[in-house]
Amino acid sequence: MLITVVLSVYNTGKYLHKAMDSLLGQSFRDFEIIIVDDGSTDGSSEICEKEAENRPEVRVFHKQNGGLSSARNFGIEHAEGQFIIFPDPDDWVEPDYLEKLIEIRNTSNADLAVCGFYDEMENKRRIWNEGEKSCVLNSAKAMEMLMKPNGFCGYAWNKMYNLKVIRDNCLRFDTELGMVQDLHFAVRYFQFIKTVAYDPVPLYHYNHDSGGVTASYSPLTPRKLSGLLTYRKIGEMTEKQYPRVAEIAYSSLCNMCLQDIYIYYRSSMKDRAALDMLVETFYSYRKYFKASKEYRYSDKMFMNLVPVSPRLYAFLTRIKKIILNRLDRRRKKAWKPL
Repeated sequence: MLITVVLSVYNTGKYLHKAMDSLLGQSFRDFEIIIVDDGSTDGSSEICEKEAENRPEVRVFHKQNGGLSSARNFGIEHAEGQFIIFPDPDDWVEPDYLEKLIEIRNTSNADLAVCGFYDEMENKRRIWNEGEKSCVLNSAKAMEMLMKPNGFCGYAWNKMYNLKVIRDNCLRFDTELGMVQDLHFAVRYFQFIKTVAYDPVPLYHYNHDSGGVTASYSPLTPRKLSGLLTYRKIGEMTEKQYPRVAEIAYSSLCNMCLQDIYIYYRSSMKDRAALDMLVETFYSYRKYFKASKEYRYSDKMFMNLVPVSPRLYAFLTRIKKIILNRLDRRRKKAWKPL
């Protein structure tokens, strides 16, 4: 029961040894690792070759830079396994990562196996959805769980896909999308399967701080803004057959608009066209955000200000964040373990 592990590498050399050590140290041994070097310029290419030396289970391919989706699609084309998974090269996994995913799949004979993960932040770790229970869901319910902010998330690295389903239905990652493309891929995959098995046991370590990706207030780039297109595409493709999924997609689209408006002012951007696009998009889909039960009242408190004064919305949101952070620090300081 061969598993193909596709590792898409682009300028992540300083993390690659740790990622590869964790993958090569798996308790489940029937696997291959396909490293796709997507035109790295930081020495990652040489590290990839060294990692593959004298290891027949590792194959390295070098290609011109085409982005994460392009690299993962390349891996799909060259995969020889029955199942396939897509970890990131700046993260690491538990020794039983593959073994447990196979076990989750075999116990239920599901078309997709999903595991929990650790969210690794600076000096802090949390287990995503700690306390949740294992479950087997039909594809419609699983799609809702996938889309919800507190669900099992759209990441490609905590899901083991059936390669036959992918190839039989010509599924590939959308190279037009720069952000949230793995969620878009998962939604499309779910439409061709019957069941999904989820176990919240954390098997994956998501390195939240790698490469400065959590620099929240850096200016919005076209790549960051492309996440809006992803959610719109998901909404449009699911409106008829899965209306509840479309509602969640459109409310997520609005939430992303609000976050980006806040970042726009925090980063002192001057791109008025980008701001107008964010405001207009939010205004078009605001009813879904307002009706959503996935977001708190405090998240919706200032939403009516967005079409009138996005700057005032961002300012009041900043004040709200400061107050909530102070209250949170006071609660932590006051709490004393028994």
